[in-house]
Amino acid sequence: MLVKLLSGMRAARPGMQFVTRAIVEAIFLSEGSIGSADRVALSVGLRTRYQLARLLRRDGMPALHRLAAWATVLAWVQAAEDHGVSLCRLACRSHRYPSACYRLVRELTGLAWEQVRARGSGWVERQFIKELRAHRWRNPKRECTTPS
Repeated sequence: MLVKLLSGMRAARPGMQFVTRAIVEAIFLSEGSIGSADRVALSVGLRTRYQLARLLRRDGMPALHRLAAWATVLAWVQAAEDHGVSLCRLACRSHRYPSACYRLVRELTGLAWEQVRARGSGWVERQFIKELRAHRWRNPKRECTTPS
């Protein structure tokens, strides 16, 4: 599944810089967060989290925390499909509050966990790719203009 998602992501963002692609792949391979924005920025040679945010935005990607949320939800759905594990149990295993996990699923997808679970990991992947395509148009590159 991850290979399919990453190839879909590359198709949606073919001109993505190497650093951005490495960050996104690390997030999905780790199935969630890879650390704070400050730490990630320093590890890829940037000085601040603001530079990281600009890099992601220039490449048409959502914010670091949003990417981590998609990876987390996808991992949960895949675990539920593969092992029949409930979200409550997954939350407890990862030392999270179950209510926060249910809220994250709803905030990210617009659907309740039961609906997301029924639609499956393929649906979650497609929603992520849709967000990537839409994100590019919501955040176009801004040009500097001088007042006349």
